[in-house]
Amino acid sequence: MHRPATAPIFLAPIMRQADPGEVLFLEGDPCEYVYELRHGIARGVNISVEGERQITAFFFAGDQIGLPIAEAYRFTAEAVTELCFVRYSRPCWIEVFIRSCCEQGRLLPSICAEQDPIFRRGIIVGRYGVLARICAFLISVIDRLPEKEGMRVFPLPRVDIAAYLALAPESVCRGFRQLREMGIIAMPQRDRLRLEDRQGLEAIASGAQI
Repeated sequence: MHRPATAPIFLAPIMRQADPGEVLFLEGDPCEYVYELRHGIARGVNISVEGERQITAFFFAGDQIGLPIAEAYRFTAEAVTELCFVRYSRPCWIEVFIRSCCEQGRLLPSICAEQDPIFRRGIIVGRYGVLARICAFLISVIDRLPEKEGMRVFPLPRVDIAAYLALAPESVCRGFRQLREMGIIAMPQRDRLRLEDRQGLEAIASGAQI
């Protein structure tokens, strides 16, 4: 499921692949390339001062990550699923980006496309209650997941979701089970999800008691 990148690059890049868990770039390394995701899901990871691994964002097909708005990458990017991507050298990306900005005014949308998932996590984690956080998270990703046979492909590991939501993996598992029992979602397989009651999901995310 590839949607056009926010700031399209009119070059002929080489398609590359990464296996689950493979690192695209490391936090603190010089920002030499911009990565445009064509298929699959990647995660942004930061390591706290205490050494705790924090997942700060998930990125999907169409996203550009590693934007050179600083000299060094501000997070580590890892493949969650099998990933197809293209990468552009910093000089080439900046050249085309500036041209795109001049012609189409895409400066702010392009930067926001990478920053929004990181900003959104702060809002989600700020929700009171486990179920509210899980519902807010599902709302943020459900429409970006690929569809297969009428269901959303949901390959995100529970441990990743827990790290993203600042919860214990057991809490996440219980939350998903509760949502299934309430008829909000259906999960006939661990990596397949169907949203049965979007209104109910949004209500729980907003703090309503159902």
